[in-house]
Amino acid sequence: MSVNSPAMKAASHESILARLQDDIDRLPNALARIAKYILENPEKVLHQSVAELGEFAASGEASILRLCRQIGFSGFRDFKLALAAEIGRPGLPPTAAGTADSALQSLHDTMAQNLSIAHNNADSETLAKVAAALAASRRIDLYGAGMSGITAELLAYRLLRVGLTAFAFRNSNMAHEVASGLSPGCVAIGLSISGLTVDTVQFLKGARSAGALTVAITNRARSPLEKAADFTLQASGLQDHPIGGTLTSTIGKIFVIESLMLALGKAMDKPVAK
Repeated sequence: MSVNSPAMKAASHESILARLQDDIDRLPNALARIAKYILENPEKVLHQSVAELGEFAASGEASILRLCRQIGFSGFRDFKLALAAEIGRPGLPPTAAGTADSALQSLHDTMAQNLSIAHNNADSETLAKVAAALAASRRIDLYGAGMSGITAELLAYRLLRVGLTAFAFRNSNMAHEVASGLSPGCVAIGLSISGLTVDTVQFLKGARSAGALTVAITNRARSPLEKAADFTLQASGLQDHPIGGTLTSTIGKIFVIESLMLALGKAMDKPVAK
């Protein structure tokens, strides 16, 4: 593809990862799954074929090519070349004092923005309803993949501290097997930043089929996970590019967890343990 071609001009106007991040909430599910995988694993994508990417993103090769064209590339090869150039730029700033201070300020601003978005998304009525269900539940199962799995364990810990029976799973097979024991009076909570993680969506669907009340904690309100949930607690937006597994995208979820614990304290009519 020529550097002067319309496709390259369109692609170079905005970084690839920024474009995918901006568009993911409006993409069809198949394309959104591909975008999610690319955003979370940009370095891996550089070494994958179309078929391999399709397998890992649970989407067809035609969908991958469609996404490439939608963001301004003639094909997957051109897309990978541009992505390589983008993430090949130095990821860490020089250690000069001024530049380091600027990088720390940028990190602070990102985390503060995520916290602010989570606060704006907080719905007291929904929090109260979920808290009431948790307070009355006989069992709470939580599932999340990757970083969301770690967040699920943090929420399970907080629930255990107030005397509730909570189990967090990061292994999808175990989560699905154990979920068969759920029934009315139980609560299942699925955590996913993108709301597109297939195993997490299936976990909530299975729990709902068993009669459990289902809750989604996600950064993407309109998503397959939201459709599988009786209640959705939205954390931050999808601004982050999680290269290297940064923790900034979890800040909003931590706020949601602590907001839920405040509501749970009221529902249980006693202070929440700290």
